[in-house]
Amino acid sequence: MSMRPFQIILIGIFAFLALAGFVVLTNYDGSSDEAKAYGSSVEIWGTLDRKAFATTFDEIMKNNDAFHVVKYRQKDPRTFDSVLTTAIAEGRSPDLVVLESGSLVEHRAKMLPLSYETIPERAFRDKYVDGAEIFMLSDAVYGLPFAVDPMVMYWNRDLLASAGVAQPPSTWEELTDVVVPRVTKTNSSLDILQSTIAFGEYSNVKHAKDILLMLLLQAGTTIVDETKNGYKVTLNDKIENGSPPGVASISFYTQFALPTHSNYSWNRSMPEDHLQFLAGDLALYFAPGSEYLDIEQENPNLNFDVATVPKSAGAKPLRNYGTFYALAIPRGSDNQSGAFAVASVLTQESVSSRLAESLHFAPVHRGEIAKGVGSPYRRILYDSALISRGWLDPDEDGSDTVYETLVRDITSGRARVSEAVYDAVGRLKLLF
Repeated sequence: MSMRPFQIILIGIFAFLALAGFVVLTNYDGSSDEAKAYGSSVEIWGTLDRKAFATTFDEIMKNNDAFHVVKYRQKDPRTFDSVLTTAIAEGRSPDLVVLESGSLVEHRAKMLPLSYETIPERAFRDKYVDGAEIFMLSDAVYGLPFAVDPMVMYWNRDLLASAGVAQPPSTWEELTDVVVPRVTKTNSSLDILQSTIAFGEYSNVKHAKDILLMLLLQAGTTIVDETKNGYKVTLNDKIENGSPPGVASISFYTQFALPTHSNYSWNRSMPEDHLQFLAGDLALYFAPGSEYLDIEQENPNLNFDVATVPKSAGAKPLRNYGTFYALAIPRGSDNQSGAFAVASVLTQESVSSRLAESLHFAPVHRGEIAKGVGSPYRRILYDSALISRGWLDPDEDGSDTVYETLVRDITSGRARVSEAVYDAVGRLKLLF
């Protein structure tokens, strides 16, 4: 029985629809729009703990399975800068990097600038604490912030109590007028038997550079400013109605290592301050807030606590130093749109707060800090985060040498404070 033309056409249509349906089904991968936004893979490089990121990724994937394409690679901090530079040059760039505020200047040219049309300046300022604005440069935003590790003061409860001091000093004046005279002990040969504070030297002060930056910021300087003509070193530029901040800060820091000074409490022959504090022989130790749990684990028997860093009496506004962390997109990334989508997820308020806590950092979202926290330790971190600032470091290793030379020239008697600071400003300028 022969088929009519109409029947032939109808069968052909059904056959075509069946074939088309088969093609669609075999090529459908169930991907959501979100998955397509991430692309096939997004690789993140950083020096921070891999486990903290893995935990955060697992939480995200409970409601967003597409996030499985995101991978974090922990790199050695000693070689990270050179490895990243080489990878970008050879076309092997990661899609995102965890960028520290101290590395911003060094890596700025390698990172994708996010225009103020993409990230409005007003929205950025409203969302993040003031210190996170270090990633807002004149032309664009160079990273989406997610955490800050602020400086804090660890104090030995037993040493202060034995000296009749009930609370850690909240001002520098209280430190020099009350705490140092009661706690520091020396013999007739000026050997230090018990130390209050490890200020004054550099090689045996684990976070000497961070402490100097903290004091400089408290003195009112921004240390380095970005201008239309490049970067300007403002470390010792005179503040209105005040003395040059560089000279004032460095004079204060180095006095604790001068045997002839009433605040003498430290010298270069002593062990590293971190070890001295762990041994119970140093009353006050200044370090990033993230060290709290490490100290607890290294000496479970140490009776210590944490407090915000002291300030000058009547100082306004309050300042502290902190290292800020952001997710930045290298120009060499093959998946810049996917990288931005991932960074947007990881810097959401609730997500970045969990990540910051896993890393023992403080969050940078104003809303998250405003919620408060039950832990006394994290409350100190939150309070410190609000007043923390970073600085535009031209070269982390190079500036470290500049500050070490500055301190050594003064404590060795090779230069007066004003001369050493003037020289340091010149050396910093050469690094840009």
